[in-house]
Amino acid sequence: MKNYLLILLSFFFVFSIPGSVTAQSDRPVYVIPVDGEIEKGLIWLIERGVEEAEAAGAQAIVLHMNTNGGSAAATQDIMEILTRTDITTYTFVDIRAFSAGAYIAVATDHIYMAPGSMIGAATPIASSPLGGAAKLDEATAEKMTSAFRAMIAATAEQKGHPSKVVEAMVDRDVEIPDLIEKGKLLTLTNKGAVESGLSEGTVDGLDQLLASVYLIDAPLHTIKIKPSEKLARFLTGSMVTVILLLGGLAGIYFEIKTPGFGLPGILGITCLALFFFGHNVAGLAGYEEIILFGVGLTLLFIELFITPGFGLLGSAGVLCLFISFIAAMGKGPFFDAPTFIHPNYFRGLINFSAALLGFLLLLLLTFRFVFVKSSPLYEKFVLTSEEKREEGFTSSETDLSPSIGSQGKSVTKLRPAGKAKFGEHPIDVRSRGEFIQAGEVVEVIEVHGNRVVVRGIKNEHRTSNIEHRTSNDSSA
Repeated sequence: MKNYLLILLSFFFVFSIPGSVTAQSDRPVYVIPVDGEIEKGLIWLIERGVEEAEAAGAQAIVLHMNTNGGSAAATQDIMEILTRTDITTYTFVDIRAFSAGAYIAVATDHIYMAPGSMIGAATPIASSPLGGAAKLDEATAEKMTSAFRAMIAATAEQKGHPSKVVEAMVDRDVEIPDLIEKGKLLTLTNKGAVESGLSEGTVDGLDQLLASVYLIDAPLHTIKIKPSEKLARFLTGSMVTVILLLGGLAGIYFEIKTPGFGLPGILGITCLALFFFGHNVAGLAGYEEIILFGVGLTLLFIELFITPGFGLLGSAGVLCLFISFIAAMGKGPFFDAPTFIHPNYFRGLINFSAALLGFLLLLLLTFRFVFVKSSPLYEKFVLTSEEKREEGFTSSETDLSPSIGSQGKSVTKLRPAGKAKFGEHPIDVRSRGEFIQAGEVVEVIEVHGNRVVVRGIKNEHRTSNIEHRTSNDSSA
């Protein structure tokens, strides 16, 4: 009886396995590419991929990674997305996962690496928007390192990775016997990562990874980067962001300084439209930042073209523009009590500062090398030709401007500007500041094109003779 019972249980066990495997294999595996710079545009791609995987009931998400690192703010957002999901997550390091890539890999449940791949070198640095690293003072560098070391250690503990190993990738002061000595940053090859317990194995590709975790029969769905997301990732890169802001600022400035609407205005609007579009697709710039930019531009227009001078409205407009640019490059609350501006906006502040510095340098070079008479570009921007009478240029068939010494009568009060009549033609004149009554005799003392300067005189007899003679000359 006992033997029959064992046979019956074995029968049910054997025939129940294929059904469960089949049910499990029906659930898809989602692959999300993490390639190139880790920037704000990647946040939207990761978030969309995780949401689609959750909606499809996926049994795993695999990050196919090859990156040298990137933005710390974007890295933090991506780590939060990965740690929130209930789906099992894997990282496949195809070539390298340096800096920000190492942080993101640690935020997944399992790490696998290809032969010859590397992971590590994750110490935080302040990078220049134009490339390279910016030098920080010792206190600031220590503060950043401490914060990021704690973040990656906490994430490693949550995901079951060796926290000491990942701390050594961030902080030079961490020493691990037979692995890394004090004063050096840890970077591991695929073999070293397996030996240290960070990587669970070396695999030749995604298929071998899926086979090693019994997911080879699961439907594979790779997240395709949409053209708008690809453009957004390009536009939100640090250097491109600086160029777009610089082009926008320069375009607006030179359009205001030149009459009509032309190339500078088109260039400025295009650059700023691309700037806001890229950051909007990346999930950073919302309608609030765009509205704030519009308000700033409106206030600036009113100040420059409607109200005289430059005062409160103009200053408020410039401030609105600047805040809209910086706010569009970050996420979350703008102000933070300890640091005044939230750390998520530090990168945007650096990018905007670089663009503003470039704009000021462009202005300096323009006034130094373009708006000087010795420059070959001077005549392209400044009207230098004169319309001379000898060349046939006249304001009308009769030259109405009197010559120096001509006398006439003031038609209106001059205080100091007004009209005076010389012969039959009243023209606009002005005194040198003195008040001249209407009907008083005046004499021309200066003529500069259409600007005629007169003074009042008292000799009525001499005036009438000269005025009569001037009238005859004009008639002739």
